[in-house]
Amino acid sequence: MSENCEAVQTEKERLEASIKQWQQERKRGQVFWSAVHHSALFGSIICSIAAGAVVQMDDQQMLASALTSIAAVLTGIASYGRFDRKWRSNRLSRSEADRMLVDMASAKPNIDAIREQYKLAIEKHDAEVVGDIDDDPRQQSGSMP
Repeated sequence: MSENCEAVQTEKERLEASIKQWQQERKRGQVFWSAVHHSALFGSIICSIAAGAVVQMDDQQMLASALTSIAAVLTGIASYGRFDRKWRSNRLSRSEADRMLVDMASAKPNIDAIREQYKLAIEKHDAEVVGDIDDDPRQQSGSMP
């Protein structure tokens, strides 16, 4: 019987370590994509405002044109790169990992249920990054944890 308890404990430790690693990856992704998203967004705004101010100066048409072009490029990259979606997905996935770790910390965690939540969280994260943010694999499979 103690062998069985050790195997379950080992399984719990492995699952918990995997969730913690995934959580850390999501935290790093959240910070990175937040910086990229907000830099592109506010960089575009700042360039647009600066272009508007510079155009009022004499002999500054080239600078105004450059700032306008930079603003357009930043907006296009941000839109095409979907940085906001990646930032949001990492933030939500990190939160899901936090909840799973709270469940793992209980006196008698339901390892099978937590493992299923973990698999669904990974699928949902991928769907949020590459597809529609409202894509939810849990709804497609017909089960909600």
